[in-house]
Amino acid sequence: MLSEQTKQNIEQAFHRSLRASLVRAPDDVCAIAPASGPGPGGQPGEILLVVTISSFVFRLLTLFQVGADPATRAYYVSGAQQSLDEAFREFANMCCGALNRELAEQLPHLAMSIPYTLSSQCLAYLGELRPSFLSSSAVTINDSVRLHVTLCMCCSAAVDFVASAPPVAETTAGELEMF
Repeated sequence: MLSEQTKQNIEQAFHRSLRASLVRAPDDVCAIAPASGPGPGGQPGEILLVVTISSFVFRLLTLFQVGADPATRAYYVSGAQQSLDEAFREFANMCCGALNRELAEQLPHLAMSIPYTLSSQCLAYLGELRPSFLSSSAVTINDSVRLHVTLCMCCSAAVDFVASAPPVAETTAGELEMF
């Protein structure tokens, strides 16, 4: 239901959104490398945030595995009162919002969930969804912050997507999208 070109285009669009939205400063370095599958899950303090982008013909789950190590916490948490889970939700929301906008240029009637948390043990059951496309990447920011991201796309009909040439523009924090 998905051509190899469409899979590559969706992955490229997602990588653009990761580079534009997961960094705190424009000069931060965001390296993305292919991973063999979802991370191991179940690490102490690990957060698994999920955002779903859906249409009438597909459901695209974006899964962010975020470790609770000091480097990640220091990078994403700006206030002492804020938890890593709360802080990273905003970054995940901006990232998936950028991807959603790019997909919406060609794929109509999209809706996006708010970020929600699942147990990292749920990663072992992604195969039960019978995805049409599954892609995992290791993300490293400034050689110290490490995340694991997975795209899981389930289709009920053929989907065709051609990646746009310009990079995803970064939006301001706190922007609200209504669906």
